[in-house]
Amino acid sequence: MKILVIAAHPDDEILGMGGTLCKHSENNDEIHVLFISDGVTGRDYDYDPIKRKKEIANRKNMALTASKKYKASSIHFLDYPNLRLEQESILEITKDIEELINKYSPELIYTHHSNDTNIDHRITSKAAIFACRPIPCSPIKIIRLFEIPSSTEYSHSSLGAIFEPNCFSDISDYFESKISMLKDYDYEMREFPHPRSKKAIAARDSYRGASVGVSYAESFVQIRKIF
Repeated sequence: MKILVIAAHPDDEILGMGGTLCKHSENNDEIHVLFISDGVTGRDYDYDPIKRKKEIANRKNMALTASKKYKASSIHFLDYPNLRLEQESILEITKDIEELINKYSPELIYTHHSNDTNIDHRITSKAAIFACRPIPCSPIKIIRLFEIPSSTEYSHSSLGAIFEPNCFSDISDYFESKISMLKDYDYEMREFPHPRSKKAIAARDSYRGASVGVSYAESFVQIRKIF
């Protein structure tokens, strides 16, 4: 199976579905990953990618290091400004995604939930769904939305539909590999009780697993499946 992961920032792919990526890798699936934003420059009041050039490069290296562990076939960086995607043309972002869909013909798409509290996640999700519209002869058969700690669970129904998973990936055999890949993004990890800490992520994945009778699971909202 050909898979395309459309993530707003480098680290979202592991936080959201690191164990599932390892599972796909073991199944010899072809994995492609697209990062929309640089994941760094949002820390500044004024957008200045030159100032953050070294940090942007380091973040890319983290993503490349992690990608070797789940044996990605390709990694792509669009380098849009971090936490400023609402200022960008969603048409252009959509076209960038369409370019990779045309290039790789993925059958399975993973991306963010549309109601995350992180603005980049929301816009990435919207652009991805636009790019995956069900036109005739589209290769896309399945679309799944993942959850990101410190973003998805912070949302509220007053902002739109909340994350209610209807699809679960048993990652019991891959959980330690996921934790290993999170260490590659150590710069982004936090101390417990922050949701983006090893202990909190383990608790979440354990809870999701217990919800379906396994030790650890990653959960998704599946919004399309053609079979």
